[in-house]
Amino acid sequence: MATKALITALKQLVTNNDLTSLKAEYTTLQDSGVQMPWDVIFKDVYLHACLKKRQVIVDWLLTVYESMDEISKIALKQVFPYGRHLLKK
Repeated sequence: MATKALITALKQLVTNNDLTSLKAEYTTLQDSGVQMPWDVIFKDVYLHACLKKRQVIVDWLLTVYESMDEISKIALKQVFPYGRHLLKK
């Protein structure tokens, strides 16, 4: 699946507030071993969840963030203040 199509599908799950399907899709993708730009996917889905005010999904995404490698964590660090701003708006 192309990255843009995957991001669109995951954003739709966030919009539908479907955490169960989002977790299942993430697990399936992780188990497939396909090389994906996980930091880009995470950033787009995280910010979409913040924009839609889906706190439970945001909390789960933060646990996903904790399992990422250190370089990805450093690259994504600047996303969180903006995400908090979107949640408060």
